[in-house]
Amino acid sequence: MRDYKPYVAIAITALLASFTFSACTPITTIDQAADSAGKGDSTSTEASDHPNTITPAFFSEIGKTLGELREEYPEGITIVSLDGFPDCAAICFGDPEAEYLYYFFGTQSGDAEKAMNEYEDELKCAGFLTAAGILFPEMDEDMSFEEFFALIGVEDYEYFGKDVITAEGWLRFTYNDMEVMVNTNEPTAGGGWDFTGEEIVKRNAPASIVDPERFNANQDLAETVMFD
Repeated sequence: MRDYKPYVAIAITALLASFTFSACTPITTIDQAADSAGKGDSTSTEASDHPNTITPAFFSEIGKTLGELREEYPEGITIVSLDGFPDCAAICFGDPEAEYLYYFFGTQSGDAEKAMNEYEDELKCAGFLTAAGILFPEMDEDMSFEEFFALIGVEDYEYFGKDVITAEGWLRFTYNDMEVMVNTNEPTAGGGWDFTGEEIVKRNAPASIVDPERFNANQDLAETVMFD
């Protein structure tokens, strides 16, 4: 199912050389992005109730340390992905051709490789970068927002409109106590994204799911060395 891999997953050997900056800019959360845009045109809506869908098997690996994953998957590499979040690059581990990546922390600058190497025994998998159809296996076609949220049993969600420049076209909601982001924009030939405003979730839409507690712990660790 190669169509489901994230649109952009860049191996660290190809990107980190240009990703290590002298400027020290900690990650900006999506909440901060919305606040800085005056909360912009974000919509919070309710969908009908429905039992949650099947949980993917790889969810059982949340909480494993980077060191453990490197031992279990020696072919895996550190990957900088531009897909999982609207306001930063996601620092992950895995196979660029796989259906999902193990997510650890995010950043807009700094030496992410140094953090991954120095704290491999402390950094824990905080979630995954994947596609909507992998994250929610019962999603067998592109769906309207109403159909999608009814399928997964989520009542409240935010849809960021064009006024939220750092996150336009993204969905944010909570699923099984984790934060999910889904990119509903259309990819462009040049590698960017076009905001359409269409309330459609595509099966191959880039998506991320994150345990906030593990993410915050990872972020705090990484930022102690990334900007040295």
